[in-house]
Amino acid sequence: MLGAIIGDIAGSIYEVLEINYQVENGTNRPFEERTKILNQEVPLFTKDSSFTDDTILTCAIYDAFKNGNKDYNKYLKEYGLREVNLGKDRYGRSRFGKGFVDWLYSDKEGTSYGNGAAMRISPIGYLSNSLDEVIKESYNATIPSHNHPDSIKGAEAVASAIFLLNNGKSKEEVIKHIKDNYYCLDYDLEVLEHVNKFSAKSSITVPQAFYIFKVSTDFEDCIRKAISIGGDADTIACIAGSLAEACYGIPDKIKEDVKDYLSEDIYNLIKGDTYEKSGRKTKTFE
Repeated sequence: MLGAIIGDIAGSIYEVLEINYQVENGTNRPFEERTKILNQEVPLFTKDSSFTDDTILTCAIYDAFKNGNKDYNKYLKEYGLREVNLGKDRYGRSRFGKGFVDWLYSDKEGTSYGNGAAMRISPIGYLSNSLDEVIKESYNATIPSHNHPDSIKGAEAVASAIFLLNNGKSKEEVIKHIKDNYYCLDYDLEVLEHVNKFSAKSSITVPQAFYIFKVSTDFEDCIRKAISIGGDADTIACIAGSLAEACYGIPDKIKEDVKDYLSEDIYNLIKGDTYEKSGRKTKTFE
C-alpha cells in the first residue's frame, strides 16, 4: 500500500506539468522532458511533490477494511468530504474530479469508468486472506462510486495481482495471469513516452500501469518509468507502485524520504502495516 502512496506523491507534480503543457501548447509534453525522470540523479520527490486524491482514497479503503467493518461507502464519503472541505489542493485544483465530488454529495451509486477505483484498491490485495476475498472485497470497494464494468475489472486486476505477488507467485506468473484474464499488454515504452496522452479511463491507464510493472527492474525503476510516459502520471505511478511494492519491496531510503510528504494522520494510520512490517509473506501456493 505504501508503494501506491509513493507513486502518487512522486507523480503528482508531473501530472500537473502534463496538463499545463497540454493546455498551453495543445500537444504532449516533449519526450525529452518526460524522460528526464529516468535519470537516477533526478530526485524522486521535489519540494512541489504532494499526496493527492489517490493517497486519500487508498487510506479510506485501508481504514474501512482494517477498522471499519468494510463499510467502504461510509469511509470513502467521510475521507472525501473531509478533504473537499479543505479547499483547493496545493496546485490550485479541486482535490477530486467533478464526478467524484458530485457523488460525494449525493445518495446515489456512482457509475464512473475512471481509474479512481484501481488507484485506491491496493489495501484489498495486501489485507485479504484469499483470492476469493480479494475479488469480493475489490468489488464491494469499487461499486459505491465506480459501478462500471471497466472500473470493476481494473480494480480486481490490481488487487488480485498484489495478492498473488504478496503470496509467493512470481512476477512472470502474475503477468501471465493478467494477460490471460484481464488485459493485453502489448505496448512499447518509448512509444508511450512519445505519444501517450492524458486519460483517466480505467481501460487505458490500468493496463499501462501493468505494462510498466512488467518492464520494470526494481521498485524505483517502476515509479520512474511510470512517470516517464506522462498522462495521468500520479495515478499510473500509484498503481504501478502498488504492484512493485508487492514484487520488489520498497528501499528503506525511499520509505524514509517519503515520510516528509505524509501528514501526521496518514502516517499514524498506515505505519503498522507499512513501516513496522516489511517483506513479502512467506506463504506460497501449492
